[in-house]
Amino acid sequence: MAQRWVFPLEALSALGIIGAAGLLTGWGLGAYQKWENYGKPRRFNVDKWDRQMMSRDSRLTGNVNIQQCEAVAPPAFKTNSALEFERRLV
Repeated sequence: MAQRWVFPLEALSALGIIGAAGLLTGWGLGAYQKWENYGKPRRFNVDKWDRQMMSRDSRLTGNVNIQQCEAVAPPAFKTNSALEFERRLV
């Protein structure tokens, strides 16, 4: 007489909990990154040009994730340099 295969229903509850925890973690991380970047997707493959633009945006607006669309920079941008100079010792 052949044995009948019984589906293990008790394993489904554990798999459901593990799957829900993974989905909730992924959704939460994506939502946090979107909130942190003011609704924009997170940055990846950031090269030297992107870093320079992020520095410029930071000096213009105070935040690397916000750009300014005005054609003329504010007057404080003239003295707000990304270069850091040391005082002369003489």
